[in-house]
Amino acid sequence: MALTELKVRNTKPSDKPVKMTDGNGLHLLITTSGSKYWRFQYRFAGKQKILALGVYPEVSLSEARRRRDEARQLVANHVDPSEKRKAEKIESKGLLTFEQVAQQWHTSNRTWSDSHRTTVLNSLVSHVFPVIGKRNISELKTRDLLVPLKKAEASGHNELASRLQQRITAVMRYAVHNALIEQNPANDLAGAVVSAKSVHRPALSLERLPELMNRLEAYTW
Repeated sequence: MALTELKVRNTKPSDKPVKMTDGNGLHLLITTSGSKYWRFQYRFAGKQKILALGVYPEVSLSEARRRRDEARQLVANHVDPSEKRKAEKIESKGLLTFEQVAQQWHTSNRTWSDSHRTTVLNSLVSHVFPVIGKRNISELKTRDLLVPLKKAEASGHNELASRLQQRITAVMRYAVHNALIEQNPANDLAGAVVSAKSVHRPALSLERLPELMNRLEAYTW
């Protein structure tokens, strides 16, 4: 049953937290101390998540519903409202995300060919930015940087994982050189992924050399 302003206002705390459901993922959490928190529960990318919508009475029931509807619209548009909020907080504080720094690093490499420049950026856009792109670069740890590498490795793309490791390390090194972070957490990624094995062809035996020379002469003529 949907909540009413009267019910929200008059409900008292108990010896255990109380969850009062309104509908479409919105509920009010009443703690044992009497604090009342609006929460929006939703699923994104197969995971159950919760978004804080404010505290009652500063945020009324009607305002909580409005915020819930905005969040639901984001989910419908394939945008995670929790991640969007994190990105907005980072931007409002003037902090830089990994994606922003990576774009700066990419632009600074002026000696690359156009094809290599495109390849590098595409690999980051496809495999790194969706995982850590919106994270504040100063908060990233080695374990965070390892996630996109392990995803590539788990899919059998060892060469890609190795390339991503090099590029992530370079981005974080760029951040250190530009005084955005103090230390490079990517340095500890060394040895974290399996390197792609090179295929070595067997050496030609001396006994077959005359035969191959004859074939070459035949093709020459």
